Amino acid sequence: MINNLPGKFNGKVYFFCDPREETKAGDKFQHLLICLAEGFRELGISFFSNVNYWQESTQENKYLFNHQPDITPDDCSIVVLTNNWFHMNYPLPNNLLHPNCPYTTVYLDGEDSDKTYMERPEFRQFDFILRNHYNKKLRYAKNFYPWAYGLSNRILQEVKEVPNYYDRNSQILINFRHWKKGHPVRNLSASIFIPHIKNMLQIDNSIEHPDNHSSDPYHELQWLQTGKRHYPSYYNRLKNSMACACFGGFFVPGWPNDPGMLLSRIGKNLLSNLKLKSNTVVQWDSWRLWESLAAGCTTFHLDFEKYGLSLPVMPENWRHYIGIDLDNVQATINRIADEPKILEKIAVEGRQWAIKNYSPVPTALRFLETIYQQRISSITQV
Repeated sequence: MINNLPGKFNGKVYFFCDPREETKAGDKFQHLLICLAEGFRELGISFFSNVNYWQESTQENKYLFNHQPDITPDDCSIVVLTNNWFHMNYPLPNNLLHPNCPYTTVYLDGEDSDKTYMERPEFRQFDFILRNHYNKKLRYAKNFYPWAYGLSNRILQEVKEVPNYYDRNSQILINFRHWKKGHPVRNLSASIFIPHIKNMLQIDNSIEHPDNHSSDPYHELQWLQTGKRHYPSYYNRLKNSMACACFGGFFVPGWPNDPGMLLSRIGKNLLSNLKLKSNTVVQWDSWRLWESLAAGCTTFHLDFEKYGLSLPVMPENWRHYIGIDLDNVQATINRIADEPKILEKIAVEGRQWAIKNYSPVPTALRFLETIYQQRISSITQV
């Protein structure tokens, strides 16, 4: 596919990483950029950045992203930003979106809410907005495409070797960091689901305390850089659990279907405050989802199709994960009871599916293919 990219693509990509020098490394964690750059590196694609970012060695200042003053965005074919620019309230890099820019602009949007596009309309000017938490029931601008957190090499290293399914503890992890506050989907799903599943699997709801992180130099570096999200103890418990609950997000009304509208956000808050549910969910993606899949756990989430959850490559319910219908949780419990061996099959196939489709190389290829296909489509329509 790379060999078929348009002739203007010269094999160079420019990343604008979070430039704040005074900010802690963990507050600048840019997982989406890391996954993409790791894939580019394996594919031999050159990439550059505005600052050095993501230290890879405790022995030396070796970074995944490297700033070279003689390389500017104008020397590259693709320029990439993430939603960190919105969070830190920085103006966009000077002259980034000028009318005659020689590059394609891509915004990796891992933003939790959808208000960015109303409060910062300049983001709509990007050629491509790759949106996490995408919901196919909602209406986005034409430059939006579904995206995912996916898997970085850091995560893959922690789950490289996993036990056989029946050598694991007969338990399900339900141990969200922000338990019982925020994320109405998580709270409602777990409250309905736990009374049923606890009769089949033990519940592990233990949570890592920030003071108990590993003192090993490598793990401490990752802990610092990920904003205290890296715990070897968590990955070990994940690998030794049969299942993991990955619910998350907010219910939103089916109308209006523009997620950025004020009326839509009011409806979202109203549903949350009244503890009501709908069949449309936003802010549903998470690191936990991908960690669970890659660790070979039977992964529980909402039914993607029913609630509109959309990914570039979709998982299949009851093959790669178990999708809950909140209107009929008992149906899920009954099927597990009738087909107890299905848990292992889903865990194995879910791990294979996640690594095949969402590790760094397929992520980088999908990124390029998304741009390439749209460019070809635009040319043929002229």
